[in-house]
Amino acid sequence: MKPSREDEEETAGGPWQECFEAAVQLALRAGQIIRKALSEEKRVSTKTSAADLVTETDHLVEDLIISELQKRFPSHSSPLSLVQLW
Repeated sequence: MKPSREDEEETAGGPWQECFEAAVQLALRAGQIIRKALSEEKRVSTKTSAADLVTETDHLVEDLIISELQKRFPSHSSPLSLVQLW
């Protein structure tokens, strides 16, 4: 008997496996960027108020996540909404 699609998804880790793997890979890459930035001089700006700080590293990590999600999942809704949850 041929396995059903549901059986194949369970064996392969389910329908969210690809998303999980992408998230882990991006987290590892983002971690490398952040770790490198720890020993460098910081350039800090603000977003909406003086208390809402953002660094160049924040921008680099955000750009990485958005661009990689767009490349990996081009048919999904805007990855920016996912990043805003971050």
